[in-house]
Parts: sequence; structure tokens; C-alpha cells
Amino acid sequence: MIPVHFGKKIIKLDIPDENLCFNLKRNNFQAPESEEDEIRRALEVPVGSKRLKEIVQKGSSVVIMVDDRTRKTPQKLILPFVLEELNSAGVDDSQIKLVIATGTHRDMTKEEILERFGEDIVNRVEIQNHNCHSNLVNKGLTRRGTRILVNKNVLDADIRIAVGASLPHHPTGWSGGAKMLLPGVAGTETVNAMHLLGATEAQLGKVLTPMREEMEDFAKEVGLHFIVNVILNEKNKLVKAVSGHFIHAHREIIKWGLTINGVKFRKKADITLSSSFPFDYDLTQADKGMFSAERATKPGGEIILLSPCEEGIAPTHEEEMCRLARHDDSTLWKMLDDDVIGDRFAASECMYLNYVKRNYKMTLTMNQPMLANMMGFYYLAVDDLQKYISKRIELDRNLKIGIVNNSGEILPVWEIEEETSSLQLEDII
Repeated sequence: MIPVHFGKKIIKLDIPDENLCFNLKRNNFQAPESEEDEIRRALEVPVGSKRLKEIVQKGSSVVIMVDDRTRKTPQKLILPFVLEELNSAGVDDSQIKLVIATGTHRDMTKEEILERFGEDIVNRVEIQNHNCHSNLVNKGLTRRGTRILVNKNVLDADIRIAVGASLPHHPTGWSGGAKMLLPGVAGTETVNAMHLLGATEAQLGKVLTPMREEMEDFAKEVGLHFIVNVILNEKNKLVKAVSGHFIHAHREIIKWGLTINGVKFRKKADITLSSSFPFDYDLTQADKGMFSAERATKPGGEIILLSPCEEGIAPTHEEEMCRLARHDDSTLWKMLDDDVIGDRFAASECMYLNYVKRNYKMTLTMNQPMLANMMGFYYLAVDDLQKYISKRIELDRNLKIGIVNNSGEILPVWEIEEETSSLQLEDII
């Protein structure tokens, strides 16, 4: 019996050995003996940048942008060392703000903030959720013509720091780096325009993507002075930390990410079961597991996304996504041109989903079958999954079934493509 996560619940599946194509899990990397020492080392030896305490001046106002509950970055472990660097440079806690880079996600609650950052941090510095609708400053245009709308409190600070994790990410390629600024603390219009740049093709695992370039242009214009990015292992223990320049340090952490999160497989599956736990609050988080599974599934095969999606499609985008889901890309682009779509982010999300629906049979096991159907997916109750697998094998004894665990965190690497992927990263860096 093979255990697989469906949200926090573990289900057990019976798949004969001859039908099991792969069972991908995050590579087993040991955390360093001291996670604290790894963070100290990263801060003492930044990549492409002076040390943080040499960048700030006494009395500087500082904003630290941090990721929200949809990520697993161990903020309460990292932030004390960042604050220590700032304090040693003469910056008092009262001059430091933490801005939660929610992008267009919902606000974190007081309880979630306390859980994520810990009582010590909550009591030391001011913490606020970003608001993508108000308190914004227009900083001009990117070279693609996108208006640069950014959080005023972030822009007003003398120093801007981003603390987060790096993971394979669709449609950005990889998370981390300048992503904390855009979409993290940008206005809705800017966020929506950026997401439409990722609507054209699969971007997972690529280093330079249209969205990454837009983020880094945005960061150059606004000013991002320092980042701290980490990678976690399968037990959510910190494996590697990198600090420094938002481009050079980001590329360095991706090198580690390819080793830690890149998981090899030999043969593509007819059916891939994709468990997106723990990134599965809603479909716009869980769907990362579709694009991970897509890399390991035969064209025309089936991807079954295992996620309860407890908060539905997306707390802040659900109504518009359900309205737009029935349209193909050309119709959506025309609707955008005609300015009849109120939530342009929803349009980009529907285009991402159209990509997988065009190329695969897409099945959802989420707890709300009506929403799955409204979004144009097949629905399968998780309690019926074993029966479905057994029936498919009965109809085709040669059927190959693959499993991708933690599919929002790993990058399946087809062995025949491995050398090409490595060369692409080396060329870019």
C-alpha cells in the first residue's frame, strides 16, 4: 500500500508494482547540524552584495518583506538574525516594519501572524498585511509598459529587504528573489499585468521567464537592497540559505534548488496522481501540482490532482474564475482587449488551466465537485480513487501510473532532459 497525502489526511493506494511508473518524492537532503549557523553563514558571506550591516546606515528606516501563510519559509527562525544584523548597524527595532507580501491573497489573521512569526517578532517590530488596492504609489512604467504600483510604506523606506524561500514555480519558473516585490507588495493592476505574461506556455523550472524579467525590472526601478532566500527539505528543515543581491543570490539558490528539488524519473506515466500537500489551501495554490505532474505525464494522458482545496478556487478570485473558465484563450484575450473582465488575474489563471486542459485529461478530487465542474475539470471523489485506478488497470494491464508527492515543491526531471536543463542554467548564470 502506498501512502499519499490528500490535504492533511493520508490515503493508502494499492497499485501493482508492474503498473507503478514512479513515486516521486523530494530528494532526501539532511539539514545542516545547525540551521542557525547556516543562516549566519549566509548573512556573513552574501552573493553579489556587501553585507547587510554595511548597506544600512544608522537610523535608516527598513522594510522587511516576508511571505504569507501560503509558503513554508521558517520566518521565525530567520528573522531574528536579520534583525540582529540591522541592530548591529545602528537600526532600532522601532525603525523596522515587516510587510507581509500577500500580493492579491487574503490578509493573514492575527492568529496566523502569531503562529508564523512567533511572539518575539510580533512584540519587537510592527507587522502589517500588504493591501493591493490602496496606499499605493505610481513609480512609472516597466519596459513592457506595465504601471509600477507599489506599496507606499515599502517605497518610503530607506532600505528594502526580502526574506523568503525558493521553489519551482509556475508560471514564474522559480519563486524567490524579486518575487517578494512583484507580485508581493504591488498593486492589483501591476500584479494582473505580470501574470498575463505567464499565460503563453509552461514555465515551471525555467530560470529566465517573461514574469521573472518583469519582476526584476520592477525591483531595479523600485529598489530591492538585499534578499535572504532559503531551501527546505522534505521535513521542512532549512537545508541551504543564500543572501545578497536580488539577482545574483537568486541564481545561486536556484543552483541548489535544482539539486534539492529536482527529482529524476525515467518514463512518463499514462496517469499521474499529483498530491499538492501542503500547498493546497485553494486551487490557485494547488494547481502548481498540475504543472509539476505535466512534466512527467504522457501527452494526452490524465492528471489527477489530489487536494481538498478547503478554501475553494481562490478566496479573492473565485467568482470571476468560475465565470471565465468556460472560455478559450482567444476569447479571453478578446475580452481583455474589450475591457469586459473585472479581475484580469482571474483571466490569466484560467489561461494557465486551459493549457493543461488542452493537453491532458484533468481530474480534480477537491471537496466541492460543483466548483470542479464549473472550472471545466472532471471530478473524482477521493474515496472513489482506488476503485477508479483498479478499473483502469483492469481495462489496460500495461497502464503506467505515476505519483508526484509534494507536487507544488518539486521539479520532475526526465533523465534524457537533465543535461540540457543543467546547461541552460549554467549559460544564464
